[in-house]
Amino acid sequence: MINEADLAELDSTVLTGVTVGVGSQILIFGSGATVLIQCPFTSETQGRKQQGHGEDVNTSELLFDYLNCQVTSASLEEGAILVLKFEGGKSLRVIPECNGLESYVISTCLGICPVALI
Repeated sequence: MINEADLAELDSTVLTGVTVGVGSQILIFGSGATVLIQCPFTSETQGRKQQGHGEDVNTSELLFDYLNCQVTSASLEEGAILVLKFEGGKSLRVIPECNGLESYVISTCLGICPVALI
């Protein structure tokens, strides 16, 4: 279960890397936290929304827009949608799928928090 302390590990840190693999994409933050994405996500930069999926390598380019940007807030909406807001008005929403499988996983110094909806 993701709690406020886990979200605080993402808040005010910089996205320093994006690892693209078969079946997932991983956001790497300066704090040492990571977010492994295997589900749909929505990228919004400069008022333009685009859809992507963690399992689709072709949509990884949407995540590169956030490299070297600082997270201004990290929150959960509707209990499980991870919302990361970045400097410059950019935002990223990670939307878990209701398939019983892990949709995304947040790893911080406090532990590993998988998100799976049934």
